[in-house]
Amino acid sequence: MSGNKSISVALVGNPNSGKSTIFNSFTGANQHVGNYPGVTVEKMEGTIKYDGYTITFIDLPGIYSLSAYSNDEIVTKDFLIYQKPDIIINIIDSSNLKRNLYLFSQLTEFSSSIIIVLNMIDILKSKGKDIDKIKMENLLGVPVFTTVASKNIGISSVLNSIITTFENNKIKKQTRAKVDYTDVIKEELNKLEPLIPTNLKFPLLPKYWVSLKLLENDTQTLKLVETAQDKDKILQQLQKSTKHIKEHFNQAPGVIIVYIRYGFVSSIVKTTLKNTAKNKTDITEIIDIFVLNKYFAIPVFALAMYMIFKFTFTFSDPLVNIFDMFFKWFANTVASIVPSGQLKSLLVDGIISGVGSVLKFFPLVLFMFFAIAFFEDSGYMARATFVMDKIMNRFGLSGKSFLPLMLSTNGCAVPAILSARSLDSNKDRLITMFIAPFMICGAKLPVFALIIGAFLPTKYQIFTMFIMYTLSIVIALSVAKILSKTILLNETSHFVIELPPYHIPTFKGLCLKMWERGWLYVKKAGTIILFISILIWTAFAYPKAPTTKNIDNNVKFVSQIDYSFAGRLGTFLEPIFKPIGMDKNRAIALISGFAAKEVIVSTLGTIYSIEESNYQEKSLKNKIKNDKSWSPLKGITFLIFCLIYMPCIASVIVFFKETGSSYKWLLGMVLGNTFLAWICSFIAFNLGTFLKFGSGAGQ
Repeated sequence: MSGNKSISVALVGNPNSGKSTIFNSFTGANQHVGNYPGVTVEKMEGTIKYDGYTITFIDLPGIYSLSAYSNDEIVTKDFLIYQKPDIIINIIDSSNLKRNLYLFSQLTEFSSSIIIVLNMIDILKSKGKDIDKIKMENLLGVPVFTTVASKNIGISSVLNSIITTFENNKIKKQTRAKVDYTDVIKEELNKLEPLIPTNLKFPLLPKYWVSLKLLENDTQTLKLVETAQDKDKILQQLQKSTKHIKEHFNQAPGVIIVYIRYGFVSSIVKTTLKNTAKNKTDITEIIDIFVLNKYFAIPVFALAMYMIFKFTFTFSDPLVNIFDMFFKWFANTVASIVPSGQLKSLLVDGIISGVGSVLKFFPLVLFMFFAIAFFEDSGYMARATFVMDKIMNRFGLSGKSFLPLMLSTNGCAVPAILSARSLDSNKDRLITMFIAPFMICGAKLPVFALIIGAFLPTKYQIFTMFIMYTLSIVIALSVAKILSKTILLNETSHFVIELPPYHIPTFKGLCLKMWERGWLYVKKAGTIILFISILIWTAFAYPKAPTTKNIDNNVKFVSQIDYSFAGRLGTFLEPIFKPIGMDKNRAIALISGFAAKEVIVSTLGTIYSIEESNYQEKSLKNKIKNDKSWSPLKGITFLIFCLIYMPCIASVIVFFKETGSSYKWLLGMVLGNTFLAWICSFIAFNLGTFLKFGSGAGQ
């Protein structure tokens, strides 16, 4: 066995090829997330011990080719070039063989260690087709494996091949099939190769490959040539070679190279793909007749979103009540043990009421993530994005911008802002980052669940949540339209998305996704929200309100809430919030939401806990419901403001960095969004008051 006990393995493939599922199968829980150097595209790595080796897997962003345009594509290309992993595992969607193998035709030009994994082979077989794996191995000169990653079928064979391929390549490099670029192109490559300096930042790559990228007019490679000492000679020869190829084929070299690669791929597919049955029904095509129909597509999408909220609220409600009862019991228990004083108030009013008010909605968040994961893994969410493309175009965006918006709904605005880096158009990136925080993220969900639960009957709660979600999309797209027509110039952008075949997700896979996203919510409650809850309690608990005696020896108590630092700030801000139906306590709750939107709930919990001596007699929802200063209209206005105003501080920081530290865009997001929130809330509150809609006090 080789003395080198470490192997680096890069997972490369088209989007929706099952790459992340295979990564999870390889690494299990041994994963960590980071960012690639110089960019904020997410980096997933996982390490395992296997057969005496330490194998590190790197899950690279999904790409269609090495002709990089978006940040995701550039990250993958640069990693393969500069990091030079020991082995590349090219994961291929078996049911889209021709399109997926195009990437392999590029990988084989510079890497000596490739393993092909034909994933989702079960879907291909369900269509009455199969792949001659042995023949493909002989033609391509690389190991080929078939897997069903969602069911963990074939994974162990790939692991064994990693060791074998690595050890064999230490002795002898793989003999691989290469694309034949015709004598004309090869002749020009032979002229360019000798001119490429060995130190052109590509010391580990063949000069042949660098020459090929020059003929393809690859922007990155051309920039590197500008740093070469003999750049004039290289560029002169490139100009001559380009002219000669264009005269011969009547097409630019880059176009001809693409045609040749697809010809190579077509011959492989034609030779290895075989029919095993005739007239096999394709369930995906049948479903897509309705799902992608121009008349049914939008209603189907709306129905899917409604089903997500229906599932979430229906099944989470009993567990939310159980969690609520637990935290009330826990608070009562602590209150009965700890002597009266500031420590008791801190533990009960600050920590338990604050963090507990957020954590009780943990089941709601879990069920939401589970429902969204189901639609993602089934293949529908890709169709939803495709359907939204036409709508997004009307608002100055491409359908690709819908993906970050969905990511914001799935969890948090921070990864949604970061994911905008995958967009090709600078205009799309800026607008998408700006509007992503308008979505009802996992942090806003407890706020909406609390207020809607307090003022609306159960039978209307799901529909109201659906309406608020729709409103968030309308507001986001309206702002996008304004930005695209005023501040930002219109740019053309192209939208391409993979439509994977439908399949039934595995329960294990859904639970893993649900828990991964849900655990972030718990960690946030145990760290950020705990810290903020203590700060909020301190702001409401100090300075201590004095007590005075009247002449008749009657004790007059000064309100602790009014006398505190937070109360004084609330009193100062109240004139701003009063026209939109909010008092100083709600103003403080919204200001605290700048730290994290869940803190709005914990702040309200702390306020009511400090205000009431019988703080454990009622749930926070009932306290709000019975508070005469609230009303259904004020509740809705509160949610509208919460939906639109400035995002949490983490989102603001990431947004600032992603816009190149632009103070103009930063002020636009913080001040512009807050002003828009006030205007919309003002209109809603005064219109509702005029129409006498829900203006009565909470019952």
